[in-house]
Amino acid sequence: MSDIAVTSSAELLGGFRITIDGRTVTNWRAGKSQALVQYLLLHRGRPVSRDTLRSALWPHLPPSAGVTSVKAAVHGARRALCTPGERHSPVRIASVDGGYLLQADHLRIDVATFERRMTAATAAVAGGDRTLAAGHLRRALEVYRGDLLPNQDAEWAVAEREWCRVRALHALRLLSDLALETGDWWAAIRWNRRALEVDPYDPAAFTVLADCHRRLGITGAALRWDELAQSRLAQV
Repeated sequence: MSDIAVTSSAELLGGFRITIDGRTVTNWRAGKSQALVQYLLLHRGRPVSRDTLRSALWPHLPPSAGVTSVKAAVHGARRALCTPGERHSPVRIASVDGGYLLQADHLRIDVATFERRMTAATAAVAGGDRTLAAGHLRRALEVYRGDLLPNQDAEWAVAEREWCRVRALHALRLLSDLALETGDWWAAIRWNRRALEVDPYDPAAFTVLADCHRRLGITGAALRWDELAQSRLAQV
């Protein structure tokens, strides 16, 4: 997607924000209208049935009550996405056979960008171009600002959050390995410190951090990383 063409954006990594033509959507009404938009963003490009939305957003409600709740949430979401008096929003929820589809004109979604760059990195690794792969990985991590939808505790969000976290840790591990291969201990330290921000209990990150500080002759720091690893991993 061309940067010039993009006029709206949706951020799900590190928090949730959707901006349409420069206007940040804030007028979410009571209920699940915001969660419904989040769900449709994660399932962008394909219709989602009413039953799927009901099961995801209202898992404890009986089907009859759930269907009514879906309709109410869709109505609230449509009102939030549209500017008062506007007939056609660049980001809208279309009714399709038995469900709904999020449609958008030039919408940048950070999760989609992250996945696209990770896919490009995987292809570069498979093609043997490690320099190109490193570039894609760094650009992917620029997008990964934190956990996906950190304030959303629904099962569907938790599953997507863990998947993105695993992908980010994979990117950091590959960049760390590339730095270690070239003896760039400081770069390896940087990537593994970032890994601990993503997963504070990553044993591999602690091992690399201690080892790199020893190679640099900073033994005191190496010992402190060993001690922190022992203390933190004892909590798991």
